[in-house]
Amino acid sequence: MYKKIKNRFLRVVLAALTFVLGLPMAYWLFVYLMAPRYQFKVGQPFHGTCLFNPYQNMDPDQWKQYNFHCHSRRYMGLTNGRMSRETDIDSIYQVLGYDHYGISDYMSINPYGSERPDYIPAYEHGYGFFRKTHQLCIGASEVCMMDFPFVQNIDMKQHMLNVLQQHTRFAVPAHASFTKGYKVSDMHYLSDYRLLEVGNPYGCAFEHWDAALSTGHRVYAIGDDDTHRVLNPNEVGRYFTMINTRDRNAESVYDALENGCAYLVEFHSYYNKPFDLKVERMHELPHLTRCELRGDTLMVETNTYIEIAEFIGQEGKVLQHQENLTQASYVIQPTDTYVRVKLQLPHLTFFYLNPITRHVTPTPIDQSTAEINWPMTVMCYALYLIIIVICIRRIIKRH
Repeated sequence: MYKKIKNRFLRVVLAALTFVLGLPMAYWLFVYLMAPRYQFKVGQPFHGTCLFNPYQNMDPDQWKQYNFHCHSRRYMGLTNGRMSRETDIDSIYQVLGYDHYGISDYMSINPYGSERPDYIPAYEHGYGFFRKTHQLCIGASEVCMMDFPFVQNIDMKQHMLNVLQQHTRFAVPAHASFTKGYKVSDMHYLSDYRLLEVGNPYGCAFEHWDAALSTGHRVYAIGDDDTHRVLNPNEVGRYFTMINTRDRNAESVYDALENGCAYLVEFHSYYNKPFDLKVERMHELPHLTRCELRGDTLMVETNTYIEIAEFIGQEGKVLQHQENLTQASYVIQPTDTYVRVKLQLPHLTFFYLNPITRHVTPTPIDQSTAEINWPMTVMCYALYLIIIVICIRRIIKRH
């Protein structure tokens, strides 16, 4: 009798474990099998006689300092961010002088601060059990729970960007080089996204950015701290985005980001330095005062002197290097597909400006290099169905 009860108990436990573990695995299998196949083509480099300057309507007195990527304590402290309370995030970034410090928890929109007129809903999408192929969703209306959590091929990365665009204003590939979540070669093919998190302490993506720009994808850079322990002074004030907007309401910020009227700041010089010094330097932060095209000549100025200016073009090649000047300038050549500017300012502060790009019309026309390959997708679905039917028949036959 005891043996029968024991065997029955073990069978019940085994059945329960099979159900608990099997159900999510069946779901993830379904998600992977249903991923469509895409047809990719390498984008054409920017070309044409018209030069588009994202800073053409810039107001030099209206720069705002933004950080969109910051983690707080969620899920009872299970995720990385358990040491950061919302009130701590508030106080630290206010002391640093930020105009906006958005919380982007994993798979969750944090409502903290939603009563403020400048509130921007955001979250970090992706489970990433092995590779962190994550997206920062800025201006999210809801959380998309779907993901490919184990590994992703380029079809899945493109599909995920497309799906997220239905739920958020910007689906931004995050910390692209971290655990090689996005490969540099991916950026030649992925399309239909506007922003790339180029500056991130866990992995910068300058090579990814130039790969996208070199194949004609008009992608603009943002930078974030990606903080998980906001009370650690080494995790705050390292990368951020300066956005040119008169108003801090969400739509004005979205318009500026969409049109590229922003730039990435790298503030690395105060790592392992006293927090008070970082605060002092942050409040003395210079800003861009001019990025103007006169004919084919690009002129750049800040409200301080420029130690080094580099003009960077196709494939990340340095087109011109200048040192110790008050105004940097470069004559854009007919062979230059795009030109972006890197500035080194006093105290090892770096500005990375969005690119001047070539187009056939004064208003940029973006190219899409990925579309669903329906014949291949249907063929794969049919093959999966045949395999599933065969497996089910064999199971039934065996039992």
